[in-house]
Amino acid sequence: MKRGWLRLPHYLILLWLIAAMLASAGALAQAGPSPGVVITPKMVSWETELLAGEVKIPVITGMSDAELENFLNFQWEREINSFVEGIRAEAEAFHRELGEKANHWLPFQAYVDFKIGYLDERFVSLPVVYYCYTGGAHGMSFQVSNNVDLAAGTRLNLEDLFLPGYDFCGVIAAEVNRQRAENPDYYFDETMAETVILPDHPFYLTSQGIVVYFGLYEIAPYSTGIPEFLIPYEYLWEGLKPEIQAIAKTK
Repeated sequence: MKRGWLRLPHYLILLWLIAAMLASAGALAQAGPSPGVVITPKMVSWETELLAGEVKIPVITGMSDAELENFLNFQWEREINSFVEGIRAEAEAFHRELGEKANHWLPFQAYVDFKIGYLDERFVSLPVVYYCYTGGAHGMSFQVSNNVDLAAGTRLNLEDLFLPGYDFCGVIAAEVNRQRAENPDYYFDETMAETVILPDHPFYLTSQGIVVYFGLYEIAPYSTGIPEFLIPYEYLWEGLKPEIQAIAKTK
């Protein structure tokens, strides 16, 4: 990554993360979780010469399957800690290489935040945003969604939401292109006709619909953030599996 002179203040990073999580999909009405299953944040922060930041680690409780509950909590914490340790290792290597000259860019920064897209006794959909600054004009972020069928104990791909034979990729791509056309200044012109939705395209669930999203610079400039598109369930109704239709009926 190209290194430069500008480093974002910590409070601006936190504000940016919050805005990025809410901006594209809007203030989505989320399904009220079952009283028995809840997700709370475990906060961890640090401030050293090499690394500064804060992470929110999701912790799920109240599941009937204690083994799956423990596995999810272990997996989520491990993924977040691995991200942080990667940035820490990069900072240490950078400092070894440049010595005191590295102090101009240090400490590197790592932040992780999450929101609950959807949660009930059957499904959890949890998008997590990772942000790091390792030099340059600005940091970088990416989003990872944890979509789990709690009853089956399996992760969900986009294709798992639909009946066999239904062209959900085509329907979603068409709606994404329609929404992009409404705000063309937010996106790269040259990719307007290149929206490709694959069976494993990243997504998360809400009570209103399926949110598909793209990475930074994939279809839009950095200033747009992580582009998200809410696809209402009614646009996909005939192809949805009954258990996914049930989510829409709870709103």
